[in-house]
Amino acid sequence: MNDFDPIRLLKNLFFTSIHIYHYRANADNVLSKKTLHTYALCSVTNGNGVISINGVVYQAGQGDLFLLLPGMIVEGKSYSADPIQYTVILFSCIQLDKQLTGWRAIPPLFPTIGKPTLTSGTSSIKELIDPLLDLNKNKRVHDKITLKYTLSRLLLIVMKDWNTHEYKPEEVGMEHTLAYMNENYMKDIKIAQLAKMAGFSKNHFTKRFKSQMNMTPTEYFLMQRMAKAKQLLFSSDKIKEVAQQVGYKDEHYFSRVFKKSEGVAPTFYMKDKCHRIATLYYGLDDHLITLGLEPIAALSYAERVSHTYPIPDLSEHSRQDLKFDGLTRNYYDKLIKIKPDLIITSDRMVPDDTLNQIAPTAVLKHSNHYGHTLEHLAKILGREQQATMWMNKYAECKETLKKKINRRWGKQTAYFIRVSPSFYRVYGRMNQTGYLLYDDLGLSLPRDYPTNQWAVDIQLEDLLLYNADHIFLMADPTKGSRQRLQDLLHSEQWATLNAVRDHHVYDASDLLFKTLGSTGRM
Repeated sequence: MNDFDPIRLLKNLFFTSIHIYHYRANADNVLSKKTLHTYALCSVTNGNGVISINGVVYQAGQGDLFLLLPGMIVEGKSYSADPIQYTVILFSCIQLDKQLTGWRAIPPLFPTIGKPTLTSGTSSIKELIDPLLDLNKNKRVHDKITLKYTLSRLLLIVMKDWNTHEYKPEEVGMEHTLAYMNENYMKDIKIAQLAKMAGFSKNHFTKRFKSQMNMTPTEYFLMQRMAKAKQLLFSSDKIKEVAQQVGYKDEHYFSRVFKKSEGVAPTFYMKDKCHRIATLYYGLDDHLITLGLEPIAALSYAERVSHTYPIPDLSEHSRQDLKFDGLTRNYYDKLIKIKPDLIITSDRMVPDDTLNQIAPTAVLKHSNHYGHTLEHLAKILGREQQATMWMNKYAECKETLKKKINRRWGKQTAYFIRVSPSFYRVYGRMNQTGYLLYDDLGLSLPRDYPTNQWAVDIQLEDLLLYNADHIFLMADPTKGSRQRLQDLLHSEQWATLNAVRDHHVYDASDLLFKTLGSTGRM
């Protein structure tokens, strides 16, 4: 049973902006791929076309309504015989949510499916949309209030129907067929079977499909298979496995089809064709630069640290205009614009299927060991020589530093501590800073540190339990963190630590992120 309550949502919903537009498309007009930055209600008033929402294709005809959310990737096409006309309402809003500690503003919890089944009919929708267009033209305060009220009524109709009849493609028709093709492209499916599913003859289905999708059903299957194959080639060098997963029993036939489609054999695709790579996890851009490749986009950690120390070898290859400060909705548009051949991210990031609508996306398994990710990338991208050179250089560097540390101080203890608004966190061995300090540099954790913990959150009174010879200190770039840092630095417990008395406390503001990359680690 669906417990979604549209009246409760609308009661606490506040609109911050509303803009309404009406569009009349030309024959075969194409809506190019773009990312939404606001909420949108799109009502088709006349004509026919298709709309793709995050890769899911819907028929769009008179009376259809779509509720779209920020971050959705949308594209579409108008039919030549009957050009589409539609009204789109773009709006920004917040929902107030009552908590035990008070009220807080949250994003509205709208349903997330793009096309509802409207049991109320289209007349009640039209009766509200036509006045909205008139109200939108006026600037009077009274009309603005009426505009928000009318939009609320429209959303209520939509969500009441949605709550009772969640949209599902019909069991026959083009939408059902397209959904089936998207989910089963790796299977051996005959065109006649698809035509029967859509309710058309084989010839009529093929003509209609090409009119809507600008390609034949066979070409559409090929496009889906090749896109998935490109993604899989990054995670496996076994062509047979890739071929089977995208629907080819014979790996040699798959290789011929792939070469004909992409201009290069699958074994060489990553080495010869992936020149435009976007990296969406910390340190991955560093790995590519180390291998002699320049990423076209990267994730920046500048806003997550209080201070960063630039690395010349990285800075000269890093375009700041293509650095994303966190993964906000806006970065979708930038990625679409720069057209990457491949997107690389990490399994540490929240899964984001939308990225696959922009380019084949490879999700790498995270490793704290400095060489594993570099060698994995090098093998796939044909950069083994560059990786070997770096590994040898790094091995020489770390052995030199180990000897220097040992000659100067002998066996030493150390730890990395991070100050946030809510915790003092001492990091152990099982993370990227741990591998650097304890494996690479030969330092040791304090004796009482629990060896099976990747990190331990402590209070000030616990500091003496972890009395080390050296401390690497990081504070998050927030007001709360700065206050907790001052509490730490002025505490009696801090003053009694060996590292503090011997002036062996080091600013490690960006160490947590820098150690994720190879050159940063060097």
